[in-house]
Amino acid sequence: MKGYEIVFILDPNTSEDGQKQLLEKVKTVISGNGGEVLHEASWGRRKLAYPVGKREFGIYHLLYTNHAPKALKEAESQFRFSEDVLKWLSLSVPDVQKEFADFERLRSEGSMSRQIADRGR
Repeated sequence: MKGYEIVFILDPNTSEDGQKQLLEKVKTVISGNGGEVLHEASWGRRKLAYPVGKREFGIYHLLYTNHAPKALKEAESQFRFSEDVLKWLSLSVPDVQKEFADFERLRSEGSMSRQIADRGR
């Protein structure tokens, strides 16, 4: 199984229940295809870099997972057909635990922009 980092942005008007339902649906798809969600984090409501569908804010969620590529296709299908999902991005990562540890370290330092800059190198 491969490790993945999945980030998705929800409509800011999505209720707490709607967020939980979508998150559970994605987790069910991943576990139903033999994978597992290792870590999850909610970044909360943030300003988007540019308007998406006349929305300037979004609710960010992050998942670190291990699963087969088939599960990723199913999860992305859930994102595609959900009206609450504005954008999503899935990245293959070589070591999920290391990526999550780096994420948590940078998050605690308050320097998330440095992580994004380091990825581009």
